[in-house]
Amino acid sequence: MAKTNDAMAQQRALRRRRRSRQLLGAVVCLLVVIGAVSVVTTGAGLVAKAFDDTDEKLAYEQRLMTLVGFDPVPFDSLDEANQNTLLSALIWETLANVDKDALEHDDLGAPYLPTLELDKTAASLYGPDYKFTYETFEDRGLTYTYDEERSAFLVPITSAISDYYPQVEKIRREGDTQRVTVGYLSQYNEDGSLILNTSEITPVKYYDYIFTRNDGNYYLSAIVSSEMTASSSAEDADSAASVPNAQDQLMEQLAPETDSQVSSDSAAE
Repeated sequence: MAKTNDAMAQQRALRRRRRSRQLLGAVVCLLVVIGAVSVVTTGAGLVAKAFDDTDEKLAYEQRLMTLVGFDPVPFDSLDEANQNTLLSALIWETLANVDKDALEHDDLGAPYLPTLELDKTAASLYGPDYKFTYETFEDRGLTYTYDEERSAFLVPITSAISDYYPQVEKIRREGDTQRVTVGYLSQYNEDGSLILNTSEITPVKYYDYIFTRNDGNYYLSAIVSSEMTASSSAEDADSAASVPNAQDQLMEQLAPETDSQVSSDSAAE
């Protein structure tokens, strides 16, 4: 009888140990699954962040807003650029970001814009090494009078007329340069009429803005013709839905197996 009781006790102990091992195994499996899901989720977030340059595009659009509005003629270097166009865009960009009430005005109310402020704006776009020669000039029918005594430009009492505004299509890194493809948007049709439906506004032309690296920052150094055209951009948009990008392909590799894959694998085993 004692032997029977001992055997039953051993069996009960064995069952308890077996259940403990099963419970431990279940917990371990659960932790593995949670860890795998966390890795996939984190990986997906990192991939999405790596391929998402929306903020950078918006920053370039803001940075180029005024200059694109003046429709500068392309140039291979700043020394070859139309200085009057660059200067007029520089003046209006600076004027939009200073306290106008703090500026000195003439008898008619026209503001004197100090070249010290212009230097700050120029350095942020063209770099600290590029310097403009300040003197009276004309551009787009407006005269900007330079006052040597005040070291300031007398800005005409009017508003700058922008032909276009930018839409950054893509940013490519090429060594120490960034090639920023900019689409030129216009609110007007070819006949001069206003486009009422903003969803119909599309770029009418493209240029590549070349930014060169200097002390860790990128500054505009050239504007060149772009390979992108209005027709090619439309074709790219149509084909984008049918051609998976690198992010989609990587996400497909990271995705867990489907139920059908698991079933087929189990059957094979």
